[in-house]
Amino acid sequence: MNLPGFGPEQQARLHAAHVLVIGAGGLGCPVMQALAATGVGEITVIDDDVVNLSNIHRQILFGAPDVGRKKVEVAAERLRELQPGITVHAVDARLDEGNILASLEGIDVLIDGSDTFTTKFLAADAAEISGTPLVWGSVLRYRGDVALWWSGPGAPADGAGMRDLYPAQPDPDSVPDCATAGVLGVTTSVVGSLMATEAVKFLAGVGKAEVGRLHMYDALTASLRHFTVRRDPARALVTSLGTYTAACAAPGVERRETREDRVGRELIERLARGDAQSLDVREPHEKVLEDIASTGPNLPMSVVEADPEAARIALAWFRPGTEVVVYCASGRRSQGFVDKHQPLAGELGLTLVSLPGGVQRWGNPDILRA
Repeated sequence: MNLPGFGPEQQARLHAAHVLVIGAGGLGCPVMQALAATGVGEITVIDDDVVNLSNIHRQILFGAPDVGRKKVEVAAERLRELQPGITVHAVDARLDEGNILASLEGIDVLIDGSDTFTTKFLAADAAEISGTPLVWGSVLRYRGDVALWWSGPGAPADGAGMRDLYPAQPDPDSVPDCATAGVLGVTTSVVGSLMATEAVKFLAGVGKAEVGRLHMYDALTASLRHFTVRRDPARALVTSLGTYTAACAAPGVERRETREDRVGRELIERLARGDAQSLDVREPHEKVLEDIASTGPNLPMSVVEADPEAARIALAWFRPGTEVVVYCASGRRSQGFVDKHQPLAGELGLTLVSLPGGVQRWGNPDILRA
């Protein structure tokens, strides 16, 4: 409170604030750590995942002894250690279009620490409909983006929303994910800290928390570039939610089994019985970190793209009449492989099928007992 412009009034504003954080991952962890240490009085964190050993290099609230525990439970414990007087609501669930708006009631700032465009568009639309200020961040490889969006009811007349930067959700095939592109763990801490700084400035009323100001961080050059995103006068404000598939479920809502879940379960069971064999198209480092119960060959997509004969050589490993279950991290690369090489498989007397959800969905060794 010795800081110029930051005194008891500003500290009281932080203590009275209620922040909702989507995701207790690489961005959510440093954001929550900074907010709790700075004095934000109430944090709700929503995530339905468990701590994974391969993620703790960037999810700084967790350690190796926490592996297998619910992220939100561990995060809540750490935040209470940082600030014993804090109120933390640990919600082991997801957000979807059916109830994200209800989750925003009474929230002063929404912080999106998710890692998919699906969830980011869901969060941005809900924030605009409800007029909730949104601190947004994104990280991939060595780069991170941060912005404060505020549009809709109660926002400044010239306030900008995320859709003023991204009018429509990109095709999933055009956007690499962390599994295929990678991410430098320390970059998430830098970007998460920048997100927390924007939230603190906005909540406490100090400095300049500029709505629509996009900050782009490059870890390799330790540089920041800044751009101003203006409100698009031709864009109508979002007034109702659309349909968001695979979005990040809400408090009290159980996950509904989809057709892809049923197909995936059947394929996993056939692999377990030996009625089918597998082909892993992930990169070698991915296979080391996590896998499904499978003994089939590994054919990285990077090899397939570099060598036109690689797919034929790999598929010739299987006996004619075999059903080959192709899998990757999420099911995207494997589906692309199946679509492209199904004619070749037919020539060899094989049947190719992609595993929906990939290792991210079926890598749990207890999945068949779920």
